[in-house]
Order: sequence, then C-alpha cells, then structure tokens
Amino acid sequence: MRFSIYLNAQTRGPHEDVPIVETLTRQALEATSAGFHGIALTEHHFSGYNTYGDNFMFAAHLAGQAPRGTKFSLAVAVPPLHNPMRLAQKCNLLDVLTRGELIVGFAAGGSPVEYAGMGRDPGERHAEMFHNLEILEAALAKTPEDPPLKWHTTFEEGVLHTRIMPAGFHRAHPPFARATQSDSGAEWTGRRAWYLFTAREKPAAIADRWRVYEQSLRDSGADEATVADRLEWSMVQKQVYLAETTEQAERDIRDRLTLMAEHQRRSFGVVSGLRDAKHMRSVVGVSPQNPEEFLDHAMIIGDPETVRDRIREYEAAGVQHMAFLFNYGFMSAETADRSLRLFIDEVLPSFAERT
Repeated sequence: MRFSIYLNAQTRGPHEDVPIVETLTRQALEATSAGFHGIALTEHHFSGYNTYGDNFMFAAHLAGQAPRGTKFSLAVAVPPLHNPMRLAQKCNLLDVLTRGELIVGFAAGGSPVEYAGMGRDPGERHAEMFHNLEILEAALAKTPEDPPLKWHTTFEEGVLHTRIMPAGFHRAHPPFARATQSDSGAEWTGRRAWYLFTAREKPAAIADRWRVYEQSLRDSGADEATVADRLEWSMVQKQVYLAETTEQAERDIRDRLTLMAEHQRRSFGVVSGLRDAKHMRSVVGVSPQNPEEFLDHAMIIGDPETVRDRIREYEAAGVQHMAFLFNYGFMSAETADRSLRLFIDEVLPSFAERT
C-alpha cells in the first residue's frame, strides 16, 4: 500500500490564504519525508474550496523540495477550463521538473462558480472535456515534420505548426489518468490504459470498480507490466481524521461536516439556475449535505487502530495507492497537524513494513 497526501484545504477569506498555502507546503514535505510516497493536488477556482487553485504551479514548487522519487498526482486538471496548448505545455514542463514522477489526471469538474468565472458552461462539461483531450493528445503527438495541427474549442482556435515544448522527461508526455466515480468511466479509462483515480465509495464498490478497470486494461491489450503499474498507482481518495479515540474523532468531525455543507451550498447556490441537488451530486457524488452518507463513503476516521483496519479493507479490495486529505473543513493547522502526526507515528509504520 502506498500513500499520497492530498492537498485541498478550504479558505474562508483572504486573511487565511497565505497561512494555508504555507501550512500545506509544510505538511506535504513532512508527510513525504516521513514515508508518504506521493503528493496529490487538485484544481478548484474562486469558490474557496481549494486555496491555491493552480495545481501545476504548486506541484512545481513542491517538486524542488520533496524527497527524490516523490510521485506527483494531479487529481485533477479540468480540460474545459484550459487552453489545450497551454495545458499540453504545462503537463510536459511539470513532467521535467518532477523528473518523470508525474501522473496527470483529468476530469470534467462542474462547480458552477468555477465554470462561470472561466466563462464556461458546466452543462457541456463532459463533451468539452473529451473534445479538449483529443486536441491535447494530438498536440503532444505532433512533430515539426507533421502537417500543421488546426484546432478549435468552443472558445478558442489556433494552428500548431511545430511541436509542444518541452518534451516530457523521458517520453513524449507524462502518463494520464481519469478521475471518475462510475464503473463505465473505469472501463473507458482501462481501454485507454490510463491510471484510474476515484473516491467516495465503500470497499465493496471499489473492488467491483477495480475488477472492471483491470479487465478493461487487459482487453485493451496492455501487457502484464503495464497492468501491474496501472494497478500500483491508480488511486482512491479519502478524507481522514485521527484522534486518540474513535468517539473523539466522530465528535470532532461532525463540526467539520457542518461547515463543509454550508460552504458547499453557498458555492453551488451563487450562480442562478445551477442550485439543484441533482447537478451537485453529478459533480461531487456523496456530499456533506448528507453527513451520514459522507462519513460512510468519503471518510476514514477514528483512532489509529480503526483507521488501520479501514485501510486494510481497501487493500483487500485490490487498492495499492490511497490519497488522504488531512487538512479540510476549515481545520486549524494544529488540528490537521495532530491528525497527520498520529497517522505518521501509529498507522504508517504498519504499512511501510510491508511495502
């Protein structure tokens, strides 16, 4: 089992932004120095759901400080919110800066305030994601000797005459992943021989999804080395909280869930016409609006022994890489630190011995 620390702390305003980014930097370096294998970073804008916003830039900053060999997972970049030429360039530059220790994940996103800020329509997000990914892959495959590549999105168009610069670290471009919360998405991902990123499901559902994904990998013609690598670094994401007792962890985390639910309602309700629960669920899956369901599907909380046991359930389901949020729900740095250090001291050694 491998672990990444997932950086996605929420902010309540400008007065918190700088301290949060500094805290996330420190926690990422502390976790990877202690034995976490990777750092996962996400992309969110304008809503306060993610303080740093630009996961490419933050990953580049951390790549120069984290231990050599740290795996960086972008979970995710949102193609409809990017110029595809700039996105291709950023993928390859970050691949160079991480010395090839990079997986770039993609998903459609869909937060209405984020799409509105970028001048995009979340109702078209899936079609635009697939279209922009086609452009991205064609651009990354192009050589200067190829005919010019004419491209267009709903909002932009251009012609690539030469190639995307720089090239990837030791390949044309870094490997890709798709973040999806459906078995059909897992099947699509396996057919492309991409890595699979998923979240907010219990072990039995994850086991089923992993079987669909692995079968699709094999059906794609991937060799055994590729299948093993994809399964090794595909990822399940969870929000984690540790306390000395499970009862204390449950008491503490319910306050966080209330704050997260209030913030989510504001974020989705700020754009007129996109307030409905169906749209929200299509974007985030289970949510803090239903705290019991969220606790059951999206979180691992408790004392260290309970957390160890829950992780082993995912390990038994076939998962070899999990990404954990320790700083979320407007936690203080001290609260997040205490949970992270309990994990490092009392949970991580149980899995490090077997890795």
